Amino acid sequence: MSRTSKPTDDEQLFRRLVVEQIPNADFWYHQDAGSEAPWMMVSLDVEDGKRIMRTWRCDFDGERLEAGLSPAGLNWDDGVRASDAGIDVHGADGMSLEVVDIPTAAEVAVRWFRSRK
Repeated sequence: MSRTSKPTDDEQLFRRLVVEQIPNADFWYHQDAGSEAPWMMVSLDVEDGKRIMRTWRCDFDGERLEAGLSPAGLNWDDGVRASDAGIDVHGADGMSLEVVDIPTAAEVAVRWFRSRK
């Protein structure tokens, strides 16, 4: 579910570091229903010049990164954590790892997105 609260300091740093290397990434801020815990999603569309071919997404909650191919171009899975959306975060195109620190997490996310194009 989308949230109205401002991004956390960690989210702001993560975003700034990702945008420096992937300026066309989109950022979405969420919290789980019944929870105060914030999380965010970064998405990157792959286009053929006329239409979006696929959308890659990476969830970040300050403790974990989970990433994979959006099953619906974020049409129904925006606001749904990757694991709850059935995204294979452990397969060849996925990623799931604990966050060591924010700069490292951002760099790992950038490398993952770049390897998907």
